[in-house]
Amino acid sequence: MDPQVAPSSNTAGPSSHALTELMRFVQVVRIRKGLLVLSLLASCVLGAAYYVTAERIYQSSAEVLVLQTGGNVLDRKDREEQSIQNLMPTYQKVVLSDAVLDAAAKALPAEHRRDFEGVPRAKWAEVLRGNLTVSSARLTNVIALKYSSRSPQTAAYVVGAVVDSYLKFMEQTHKRSSNDTLTMLTTEKQQLETQLFEKESQLQSLKIKAGMMLTGGSDTPQGTHMLTERARQLNDALSKAMQKTTDAHAFYEAVAYTLRSGGDIQQLLIQAVDSVGREVLLKELGLDAGDAYFRARIEQEQTKDRADLQTLLAKYGPNHPDVLEIQQRITTTQQDVLNRTQLNAEQSRQLRTKELGPRLLQMAQQRWLQASGEERSLRQQFDQAHAAAMALNGDLAEMERLENDVKRTRSYYDLILDRVKDVDLGSDNGLRTQVMSEPRVPLYPISPKLSMTAMLSLIMGAAAGVGLIYVIDAVDDRFKSPDELSWQLGLPVLAMIRQMTPLPGSGLQTVLTAAKPDAAEAECFRTLRSAITFTEGATSRLVVTSTEPGDGKTTTLANLAVAFAQANKKTLLIDADLRRPGMTQLLELKGPRGLSQVLRETGSVADSCIENILPSGVPNLDVMPSGPRPANPSELLSTERFNDVLAWAETVYDQILVDAPPILAVTDPAIVGRMLDGAIVVIRPDKNRRKMVVRAVQSFMGHGVRVVGMVVNHLDANGSTEYGYGYGYGYGYGYGYGHDDPKESGDSDRSEDVADGPHILRRAA
Repeated sequence: MDPQVAPSSNTAGPSSHALTELMRFVQVVRIRKGLLVLSLLASCVLGAAYYVTAERIYQSSAEVLVLQTGGNVLDRKDREEQSIQNLMPTYQKVVLSDAVLDAAAKALPAEHRRDFEGVPRAKWAEVLRGNLTVSSARLTNVIALKYSSRSPQTAAYVVGAVVDSYLKFMEQTHKRSSNDTLTMLTTEKQQLETQLFEKESQLQSLKIKAGMMLTGGSDTPQGTHMLTERARQLNDALSKAMQKTTDAHAFYEAVAYTLRSGGDIQQLLIQAVDSVGREVLLKELGLDAGDAYFRARIEQEQTKDRADLQTLLAKYGPNHPDVLEIQQRITTTQQDVLNRTQLNAEQSRQLRTKELGPRLLQMAQQRWLQASGEERSLRQQFDQAHAAAMALNGDLAEMERLENDVKRTRSYYDLILDRVKDVDLGSDNGLRTQVMSEPRVPLYPISPKLSMTAMLSLIMGAAAGVGLIYVIDAVDDRFKSPDELSWQLGLPVLAMIRQMTPLPGSGLQTVLTAAKPDAAEAECFRTLRSAITFTEGATSRLVVTSTEPGDGKTTTLANLAVAFAQANKKTLLIDADLRRPGMTQLLELKGPRGLSQVLRETGSVADSCIENILPSGVPNLDVMPSGPRPANPSELLSTERFNDVLAWAETVYDQILVDAPPILAVTDPAIVGRMLDGAIVVIRPDKNRRKMVVRAVQSFMGHGVRVVGMVVNHLDANGSTEYGYGYGYGYGYGYGYGHDDPKESGDSDRSEDVADGPHILRRAA
């Protein structure tokens, strides 16, 4: 992972941040798994105690099948009735009704009334209703009843009593309803019989009076008067006569027009073939019987001559006298046939012009006159019959009304008869119920269940443990281990330094690596030096800071600078904390010379730096103190001259280390860090809150500063890789970064940082 990219970077989206928090919390749970195990054990103990001491509850069940017939099975008809499934909620309500439950409670013997102990008699139905469950599966006609009780025998007995009470209630309700319905329907049937008899008598009298008679079959079931029927028949005959007259007149006009215009009447002759006769028509077409006989005889002779010709040609040549004779005879015969055909055609034209045309016109005129006379006769008869039928309109209207009344009354009467049959059949009609499964004494209790109790105990124990860890984590908002620190920030832990007792003396005497370079504790800073050296990327110019005051970053930086100098690296230590110069006070270098003086001057940077750099007393280590405190530290540090100072120092020194104020107090570390290779952040897990550390790293990254790694300071004496300190400190930005003199405020950065002491260093895993 890129050390400059932390999982909690503010550039990540909400979902990424939530996932990061979840993974962090999983790490916290892993660290505090003891609390989770303790919670699970406690929950399991409570669950076991509940399972041992809880009262056993037994449940018995039964199933009732509900059927509804649609009428007489011997006279089944299609009817639109409400589906039985739609009525199942009603039947379930009936089971839970007071009438059914009261009857069931009364039927219980004394030994099965355990559930009613201490309950008034009036509330027994409520007790049964509270322990009874009634349900039905979707699209079924089955009602399932389940009753829970402390006694298995009582549970089975109560279910049986409720089922019996329900069956009796439904049977009594059905019988009572059937009797009432039958009485009502019988009365209605008698009234309809009287009305139907009266209306049919009136209709029959009116028909006899008007002379009605029934005509037609099943298609005309109503009575029709004979005058009306006569008028209808004459009307049909008149329509046919009118059509016949129209056709005859049209044929006459067509023949007359054809003769006047000299057209061919052959098509008209074909239409009139029934009138003219078949023989005449064949003769007119040149196909009379004589012509047919002549043509058949000639064709026979022609066939014989052609056969003889082929025989002679096979024996003789084409110029043989016999061959020429037969060929001459065949040619003569063909010419005779052609001449006879032309003669017949000429005779047909003369016949068509002189004889058939006038005759066809005369026949067409006779047909027209005959059809016209028949039409006039039928019209006279129809007019007389129609006038007679119209005189009966009043009687016919009354008969039609009576017929409709009789039909309507009879339909209603038939419906009442069907309903009487349905009710009278009893067993095949209405609601039928049957017990599908009898209640049985349960062998095992339904509550408490061992599997359910164990599962709930585990779930509740895990939830309580995770909740307790979450609360503790929210209250104790600090990193619990270096792994958590490195994982959440996405940065390597360069060193872990434990808490040590401050050394006596002043100046370099309090710096462990300078005062006791051979001590085992000094090895940690040399290891830190190695970790920085082997870090990927440039690390020759670094700024060291912390999240809050008192984290020990000045003491750590002083020991680190001495460690670099002891490695024969020419090292420059710059105190860039122009507000509260802790390094200057630690090394007792306070005076007019220092970084602020260099930044205010306008002369040569090299000359100014040489004049303001002081020897530390350790070979290869020089120090540039902070100098007089300026009124505008941030502005001085952000000038190009400070960048020139760093550029000059890089040409002279192998390692440049800059001490900066806490990152959350001011913006000076970010300003300085942009000019250097990177930053190192010193944290105290017993003091720094997680959000503050994350915010500090994010502040560096937001300004484009590379964070090389973290130094964990102030661990316990055991050097544990997991740490957890008490909570309850107060902190704020009371570090004193203003324009007041540190002496006036009574604060001493040296006392804060030195108190954090020299520490043992460990490389992070």
